[in-house]
Amino acid sequence: MEHLSTGKLFGKWFMDRLIFMGLFLVFAAVFIIVALEYRIDLEPILYSLLVCTFLGSCFLIQNFIQYKKKCHGLYEAHLNMETTISTIPKPSNYIEGLYGALLADLFESRSDLYSKMKKQEVESKDYYTIWIHQIKTPIAALYLLLQAEDIQKNSMLMKQELFKVEQYAEMALYYLRLQHMSYDILLKECNLYEIVKQSVKKYSISFIEKKISLHLEAFDGVVVSDEKWLGFVIEQILSNCIKYTAKGSISIEYMDSTHTTQFNDKLKHAYEVTSADSVLCISDTGIGIKEEDLPRIFEKGFTGYNGRMDKKSTGIGLYLCKQVLNKLGFDISVSSEVGKGTMFQIYFGKQKSKGKWQEFD
Repeated sequence: MEHLSTGKLFGKWFMDRLIFMGLFLVFAAVFIIVALEYRIDLEPILYSLLVCTFLGSCFLIQNFIQYKKKCHGLYEAHLNMETTISTIPKPSNYIEGLYGALLADLFESRSDLYSKMKKQEVESKDYYTIWIHQIKTPIAALYLLLQAEDIQKNSMLMKQELFKVEQYAEMALYYLRLQHMSYDILLKECNLYEIVKQSVKKYSISFIEKKISLHLEAFDGVVVSDEKWLGFVIEQILSNCIKYTAKGSISIEYMDSTHTTQFNDKLKHAYEVTSADSVLCISDTGIGIKEEDLPRIFEKGFTGYNGRMDKKSTGIGLYLCKQVLNKLGFDISVSSEVGKGTMFQIYFGKQKSKGKWQEFD
């Protein structure tokens, strides 16, 4: 907004009032013409016009002063628009009041959007700061392994560290894509077993290194989803299970409505679900999750007791899982018991949850 001089402001004001001045001259001309037509004495008419002109001039002068104050007030408001709009002049009529209300609503929406963007910026900065420290660990480990005399003996360890680097890089990419996920979804019929099998294969090194057994039987399951994003969710859950399972096993089980008794039992496991076509259960025999942490594990940045014990935890993985599944039209729940393990359940179909947490069997 440009700050105008008094002369330029007067020109703007004069152009805004020109139509009213023109109407006054037209009315004056009409009175004079009528008086001349009917041979009426012009003296009282001219005197009346002179008085009206004087009063009108006083009003216009006062109006210009108010106009100038409003313009300066709006200019000041423009300079302070980042923080407040309270300096905007008070409206002098109904239409100005409507514009003021609209401007206040727009400013409030803009402030909310700005606050949200700043919050996202801070969260992203915090996440990438942790991410940089995380990715430095496997890179440093790789460097040390490469310095060893017998590199061949360390090939398995090197593959494992390289896989960690790949995981961190992939997590960062998906974190960025989540904000514009709607442009990156390709829905089609997917073979759920193939997606699970590829995810397990990807973590085969981790299974071997930690000597964790896997229980997975072939199943027939077709869901309408995006194969890449659904695979990412399953991989994150597997990663979480492997991370907090020192020994034992991980089981993956799929059930649909054909397994009536078992299926209904699974649906009641963590949430009260009114309808679901099928459910994928991924469970481990790890350290489990504390009961007070369960309702918050899908919150952004929440690491819980386990995360505080594991300094490398960012609290992003399960948050991304929840957000991705919501956008795909699915749902997820978790149940756990400390010392016995954790079970994640992905529901495919329409669900209605009441947030009722139950015990882990």
